[in-house]
Amino acid sequence: MKMIDTQLQYIADDFIRSLQAIPEVIEYLNSLNKYESDEEISGLTKRYYTLSSAFQKKQYEGTLTQHEITELRELASKIQNNPLNLNLAEKQNAIKSILQECNTTISNEISMDFAKLAAQTSGFCN
Repeated sequence: MKMIDTQLQYIADDFIRSLQAIPEVIEYLNSLNKYESDEEISGLTKRYYTLSSAFQKKQYEGTLTQHEITELRELASKIQNNPLNLNLAEKQNAIKSILQECNTTISNEISMDFAKLAAQTSGFCN
């Protein structure tokens, strides 16, 4: 059985390398790197999660104000409308289409929904 595991690992690694060579994936990885290294996005995201955590406590206690709700919404909007975030979402959608095409091809070859079957065994869901 170890040979099958090794062989499957090799095939999976080869598939990953093939995906990483696709221009859309390269663009996504570059966009992700820019997004993750951007100080503005990092600061906004950190502030959002800090405020969100504090606001949950205040909401539970009944002390959350409309001003605080507005502040959190404005911060979320800044993150969502940030050009790097919009670009990253666009690149993710392009990759999603590619992965859906891969799933269709694999599924047709094995006569079952590959992604659905893999999601059940790996614990991932989407």
